[in-house]
Amino acid sequence: MKMSLKKAGEDRKAENQLFQQSIGDQRATIQILKKALARLEAFYKTKSVVQVGFQGHQEPGAPNAPPPPTKTYEKSAGAGGVLQVISMIINDASREEAELIADEQHAQESYASFTRDCTDTINADNSAILKKKQLLEESIAEKGQTQAALLTNGEALTSLSKALDSMHLDCDFLLKYYDTRKTARSEEIGAIVEAKAILSGADFGKAMEAGENAEAS
Repeated sequence: MKMSLKKAGEDRKAENQLFQQSIGDQRATIQILKKALARLEAFYKTKSVVQVGFQGHQEPGAPNAPPPPTKTYEKSAGAGGVLQVISMIINDASREEAELIADEQHAQESYASFTRDCTDTINADNSAILKKKQLLEESIAEKGQTQAALLTNGEALTSLSKALDSMHLDCDFLLKYYDTRKTARSEEIGAIVEAKAILSGADFGKAMEAGENAEAS
């Protein structure tokens, strides 16, 4: 859109330069034709006055003056046609000048409208880009926070997994050696009871019975 706006500005500048040159040439042509028309009108008007004055002046008793040459009449008769042609050319040039001005105004209005539309579109696009950049920055920040949380959760899961593995090992050990530990514990308790009985001077048979009862319990 910016490139189109730049290209339109360059085209408008070239068109305006062409308009200035054309309108200048047209106005110069009109001025030259008007001067020529004024000169011709003055020339034919003066010629007509001289001819009228020459034909009206006659000495008393003198013979009538001969009529002016036929060539003079033809020149005077053609003057109106020449002046009309020049006037028509001036009118055509004036109309063309008006058309050039109207075309230039229309082109300028079109360019101004295009410029406004492009500027509004560019501003809207810039606003949209700014909003999207803000959303992108927010999304990146949220992504960073999420990744940090995932890392923390991963570490916690790893720690829990290790603890679970350790508990499994402990449980497996207890289950595997439960009977052995129970037997050893029973023998240990029996030995303790027997030792207590011996130390207290009790009968060994009763001590053994007490140990069996303790083992059974």
